[in-house]
Amino acid sequence: MKEIRLTRSFLSKPINSVVILFSILVLIEAVSWSIGYEIKTEKVEKAGGYFHYVWLFLRAAIIPELFTVFITISLVNRFHSWFNAQVVQNTWTEIGRYELRFLPVLCFAFWLFDPVTQTIRFLIEQYPRYSLSSYWKVYIVDTYTWHVYFMYLFPVILIGYTAINISLLQDFLQQRREAQEAAEADAAKAAQEALALSATFLPKPITPSPYLSYLKGKNSFGELDFPVNDVYYFTIEERFYYAELAKGRYLIGKTLNELEAELDPNQFFRIKRDYIVNRQAVLNYAYWENGKYIVRLNMPEGHNIIVPRARMQEFREWLQSGQGGSYINSDSFMVAS
Repeated sequence: MKEIRLTRSFLSKPINSVVILFSILVLIEAVSWSIGYEIKTEKVEKAGGYFHYVWLFLRAAIIPELFTVFITISLVNRFHSWFNAQVVQNTWTEIGRYELRFLPVLCFAFWLFDPVTQTIRFLIEQYPRYSLSSYWKVYIVDTYTWHVYFMYLFPVILIGYTAINISLLQDFLQQRREAQEAAEADAAKAAQEALALSATFLPKPITPSPYLSYLKGKNSFGELDFPVNDVYYFTIEERFYYAELAKGRYLIGKTLNELEAELDPNQFFRIKRDYIVNRQAVLNYAYWENGKYIVRLNMPEGHNIIVPRARMQEFREWLQSGQGGSYINSDSFMVAS
C-alpha cells in the first residue's frame, strides 16, 4: 500500500477524547501508586477516604481536562481540513513529516483550551459561591503564564500525538483489510472464469505430422503416454523437466531445447528460458511492472508466467500468426500500455 487515506474517523468521535484521557490518567495513577504508595495513602487519608479522593480527582483533573483533550483533538482534526491533508505516503519519512506539521498546532492549543478548561474548573470548585473577580484573576489571568503553559505542554503533545497515531494506524489497518478483501474477491472471480474456460479446452486432433505427437511421463503414481497437445506447458525445476496436464504434473525425459526443436512451432512457443506454452492454454496477458508482462493460462487452478518485454513482442506476433485453435483474440485482452 503506497499511501494511506486520512479518513480521520478516530479524531472525529468525541468519545475517543474521553478514552485517551482516562487511559493516560489511569496510567499515571498506576505508576504513582506503584512508586509512591505511602505518599498516595497519605493523600487519601487527607482527602477523607477513597471516595473523597476519587471525587477530588474527578473534580480537579478528569472533568476539566476532558475539555482540554476534546479541544486539542478537535483542533488537530480541523487542521487536516484547513490544509487539505487527505493522504500521506506510506513511508517512514513522509509519515514523520506529516506528524511534524502538527507540532505548532499542539504548541498553540493551550491558548484556546485554557479559558474553557479553567472556566469548568471554576464552576466545579467554587460551587455555589461564585465570584467574578476571583474567576477573572485566579482562573483566567493567573493561568495565562509561562509556568502554566509549560506545565500543559508535554501532556498536550503526548495526547495530540497519541490521537494522531491511533487515527493513522486505524486508517492503515482498515485500508489494508479492504485491499485484502478486494484481492480475494478478484482471485475468486478469476478462478471461476478459469474453471469455465477450462471446460472449453479441447486437445487439438492428432494428425500425421513430422512433429512430436506423444510423450511418456511419470509421477509418484505411475507412468503415462499422453498426446503433447494435452500439455498446458513444459517447464524445468531443479534440473528436472516436467509436462503440466489436466491430469497432473509428469516428469519427462526430454529437455526444453529438444522439445523446442521437435514440437509444432504453430502450437508451442518457448515464451522464456524455462517455459514452453501451448497456444490453446493461453488465456490472456497484461502489463505487470518494470517492463515485464504477465501471461495467464486457462488452467483449472490458473497459472501465471512473468515475461520480459523483449520476449513479448515475438510472443504476440506468434499469437497473431496462429490459425484456428481456441486462443482468445486480442479484443478480450486487458493490456496496459
